[in-house]
Amino acid sequence: MSTPPPPPVDDPLAREGAPLPLSEIIHPEVPADGWEAARGGRQLQADVVIVGTGPGGASAARALAMAGARVVLLEEGPAAARFRPNQAHTARHHMQEGGSMVAQGNGLLPIAAGRGVGGGTLINSALSFRAPDEILDGWATLLQDDGWSGAAMAPLYDEISSLIGVRLMWDEIAGRNNQLIVQGSRALGLPGGLAPRSTPGCMGCGLCNFGCPVQGKASMNLSLLPRAWQHGARIQADTRVDEVLVEGGRAVGVRGRCLHPDTGELVGEVVVRAPKVVLSAGAIGTPRLLWHQGLARDLGPVGEGLHVHPGNAVLSLHDETVSMWKGATQGAYFTHPDLPGVLPHAFTAPPEVCLGAIGAVGRELGRGIELLPRLGGCVVMVSDKGEGRVRATSEGRAALTYHFDEGDLERTKRGMVETARVLFAAGARRVIGIVHGVGWHDSVESFERALADRRIDHFTLYAAHPMSTTRMGRDPQTSVVGPDGQAHRLPGLYISDAGAFPTSLGVNPQLTTMALGTRLGQRIARAG
Repeated sequence: MSTPPPPPVDDPLAREGAPLPLSEIIHPEVPADGWEAARGGRQLQADVVIVGTGPGGASAARALAMAGARVVLLEEGPAAARFRPNQAHTARHHMQEGGSMVAQGNGLLPIAAGRGVGGGTLINSALSFRAPDEILDGWATLLQDDGWSGAAMAPLYDEISSLIGVRLMWDEIAGRNNQLIVQGSRALGLPGGLAPRSTPGCMGCGLCNFGCPVQGKASMNLSLLPRAWQHGARIQADTRVDEVLVEGGRAVGVRGRCLHPDTGELVGEVVVRAPKVVLSAGAIGTPRLLWHQGLARDLGPVGEGLHVHPGNAVLSLHDETVSMWKGATQGAYFTHPDLPGVLPHAFTAPPEVCLGAIGAVGRELGRGIELLPRLGGCVVMVSDKGEGRVRATSEGRAALTYHFDEGDLERTKRGMVETARVLFAAGARRVIGIVHGVGWHDSVESFERALADRRIDHFTLYAAHPMSTTRMGRDPQTSVVGPDGQAHRLPGLYISDAGAFPTSLGVNPQLTTMALGTRLGQRIARAG
């Protein structure tokens, strides 16, 4: 008899929240005013106005509203989710700039960011890792503030994980690709397993990146925003904020344009006056707004230090049917002790993307369709040392640059090799990297040799975790906001999104962004 694989290794990155009834996690979709409410213009008063309804804005709104503040949130995207299992539809309605943002530098890097009431949580895979303690402890040292340490943040992670229903994915709906990654990593004794996800009502349909068709994912519009609304917070959607209002050297509100979501017609101007302004438009949207307005130059290094967690993928061919587009989206992961900051996790994509990834186009399409059901795979994500920057065009679109660090490229290659090792341990017959000139390989050694001389421009990379562009710090020369989230050089202006991260995180950022937003919301409320 064969020896069973060892049990999963306990991993502090992957913790479940205390269980709550599903009805206390997934609420009816939060009410939000759409374009009709702003026809002819709209003016509002609040204690706090928040720009953006993603994880940073929603969590701050909940904390502030619970403390008794009158909160108004403005959202560029639609008031209600508009989901179809179609990438073009998702890009149009729920991705910033129609999913067309690309950073240029020593390679081309598409970068995704969400929009709509709920922000990126509407269309992400719901992975809910906790940041490593060494990252958070480094933040606490940098900020000279123990409130950002791993120990101090743990209760916030516990609270949010419970509210959004974080659970390790269960095997019954995981899908075969996730199961194979668990099988391979356990066979090699590596930490990992089925991943922590905020999907307490998951049915394993594999459509998270288009939006959840069964409302099984605790996206912000179904979880934290309804809690904020219950305490009086209100939302105006379809509104693109163009200006932070500044009077007497303080931020005192925002001005934006409400646009018809289908025609782009200007419906009316929206002005919200509030003594506290919180920008939560994301690590691209927030600096883009400040640069387009012309305010960024006065606030420090706005838009500098962009990190993105660039990723590539390794696909595998098995004897059995895998159907990697079925099951929990990105529902498994592993780590390697020799590769800190490298996080391989399941590759989930619709069939047409899988075919493109293996080059099955033109005359190769027929062969690709034959292989398609037997494909599995894994994304290899790197906590990057490389950096980029965010600016704005004259039309207000994002102008992005990014320069890959040579060390990041080498760690990507090593991560891909170890991922291939895991996939072979799970029974793969061959593997391929999404890298020009690499091709299929039937051994780890052959795959490693093929990757050795590949340059960054040979890699097909993708990123969906922009961070650190308006980072927290003590020094106004090297940071934009302090440990309380308030801008060093503009009282009344706060930032609560992944742009405030002092460094690259190393894990999928949604849970940490919610913890950060909660901490900042509590501090803003206490400041009076």
